[in-house]
Amino acid sequence: MLRSALVVFTALFAGLTLACEPDCRHGLANDFSKFYSPVLQMAIDELHEKLAAELTKPITIAEQLSVVVYEENIREDVRTNIGPALKGFVAEAVGKKLEDGIFKVMFAEELPFKGDCNNPKRIDRKMPPPGESWTREECEKMDYICGNPPSICHFLPDIKLRIVGRIRQQLHDYARYQQGLLFRTIAQTYRQSVHNTLVKYGAGSMTNDPSVMAYVNTLISGAGNATEDWLVEDISELCTRPAQKELCDGWDEKIIPEILKWP
Repeated sequence: MLRSALVVFTALFAGLTLACEPDCRHGLANDFSKFYSPVLQMAIDELHEKLAAELTKPITIAEQLSVVVYEENIREDVRTNIGPALKGFVAEAVGKKLEDGIFKVMFAEELPFKGDCNNPKRIDRKMPPPGESWTREECEKMDYICGNPPSICHFLPDIKLRIVGRIRQQLHDYARYQQGLLFRTIAQTYRQSVHNTLVKYGAGSMTNDPSVMAYVNTLISGAGNATEDWLVEDISELCTRPAQKELCDGWDEKIIPEILKWP
């Protein structure tokens, strides 16, 4: 009986050696995040353009505010500050949050790249010798989803679709009214910019004046409309436009060697 148990244990252990283990999984999620960080940056650049356009639209301003500062000065300060604010948002969104989202869609959600790669058998070796990679031929042969790098390589187009879908979802979450990180970043930047402009012109005490608060809320509402347009017009089509093909799909020959180098 002991011998039988040992045989079973050995067989199970051999199966596990085929899998992309935790270091491999997190390493691959990190590798993919490097290629999708510019995609997220592109999306935020498109939002920046929409916010800038929204800031050109006329807004009625209270007389008590207009006698203190030109409205265009307020808007110009908002334009100046929103760029760095969005840059800060991108720095936060493309770090561990992006990597974690990629990890989940690859290894922790529907059809994860986990499990036995021996049934049915497609390739002849458990893993490459130390210092060697899996081959493109093994990538082509591993035609069902399981836990080894050749399977991940084979289903690269599917993985890309999963990741883009997750980025879209994350951006929708970030843009959620009053709650999302992106919305809060924009709203806080607008409020702080108006306050700083009033201080600069010696009217800082007017920050909490109802007319000023109404003006700021109108600016933020306009930013919310621009963000909604961005979600509908740009994020829904993320990585589907011909002009985006190189950024979204032009790096297969860089990522495939990174996938296949894992044991």
